[in-house]
Amino acid sequence: MIGHHHLTRLERARYLLRQKGYDTEATKLTLYGGAGFTSDLKAAAAGNADILLVDLDQLYAS
Repeated sequence: MIGHHHLTRLERARYLLRQKGYDTEATKLTLYGGAGFTSDLKAAAAGNADILLVDLDQLYAS
């Protein structure tokens, strides 16, 4: 299950890229979860347009 610690890792990577001079202003932090997402991660994503959670239904939707 994908949790908030996975998001924290992506946020850290974005921060490091920004420090190296990369433009990360429009970066979407996208997490793919075959087993789902924890409730705290869903809550964080619900209030933040920069976080995208993709589950299997979304991935394989036609």
